[in-house]
Amino acid sequence: MTYQEQYDVYLARARRALEEACRRYLPAESQVCQAARYSLMGGGKRVRAVLVLSVCEMLGGDGAAAEQFAAAVEMLHCYSLIHDDLPCMDDDDLR
Repeated sequence: MTYQEQYDVYLARARRALEEACRRYLPAESQVCQAARYSLMGGGKRVRAVLVLSVCEMLGGDGAAAEQFAAAVEMLHCYSLIHDDLPCMDDDDLR
C-alpha cells in the first residue's frame, strides 16, 4: 500500500470518528452546536488525527480507543483555531 493510500484509510477512519462524536456530543438543534459541527466537518488534512491512528497501529494499540482520541484531538485543534480568531485574541479576518 502506498503512503497516500494508507493516509486515505486513516483519514476515512478519523472522519467517521468525528462524525460519531458530533452525533453524540453536538445535538443539531443548538445553533452553537451547529456552528461547531460546521467548523469540525469543514474539511482539512486532519494530520493530527492521522498521526494518532498511525502511531496507535504502529505500537499495536487499541484502534477503537485511538479513533475516539483522534476525534478529540481534532476537536481541540478546531477549538484552538476558533479561539485564536476571537476579537480579544488576534482579531484577524484571514487565516
